[in-house]
Amino acid sequence: MSKLLNPKTERLSWDETFMNLALLVAKRAACRFYEVGAVFVDENKRVISLGYNGPTEGDYHCIDVGCAKIDGDPKTGKLKKCRGAHAEINGIINAQDTRRLRGATLYTTLTPCYDCMKALNNAGIKEIVYFKKYERIKTGGKETEIEDESWELAQKRNIKMRKYEGKVLLDVETDRFVCSEC
Repeated sequence: MSKLLNPKTERLSWDETFMNLALLVAKRAACRFYEVGAVFVDENKRVISLGYNGPTEGDYHCIDVGCAKIDGDPKTGKLKKCRGAHAEINGIINAQDTRRLRGATLYTTLTPCYDCMKALNNAGIKEIVYFKKYERIKTGGKETEIEDESWELAQKRNIKMRKYEGKVLLDVETDRFVCSEC
């Protein structure tokens, strides 16, 4: 039998596994300002669905033509609403059968906006584990705002909101892996 030079003595917790997966999935985002990843997990710790933010199928990618809210329409220059579908909505769509989401936990890199929180409530999500708080970019890009309505709805519907406090294996600012033990 061979000897292991560095025998493994521990492994990632479920929270660490799913949040790091959300951080990695977020790297698929096409938004110039937010990289958001969402991982939906059932009560048996099985991944139901993944989602990330980006334009709807066939639409312009912001990293290619600019943000509609800040840079405007690529043809007219007129400021418009965001072209992106949020990670949570894409994750709900990717689940294919939304009944699978009832009672699930969402691991997300940003807290949901109010529109996403309404969809998550209707899907029956019981818990949301988040990495950072979301601040909506206002049209023109000069200001942001927090959507208190998301937190109010979560509290009203008993959706547990919990800040992630575990290991991070991917430095989200530099895209470099940071775990020396991995």
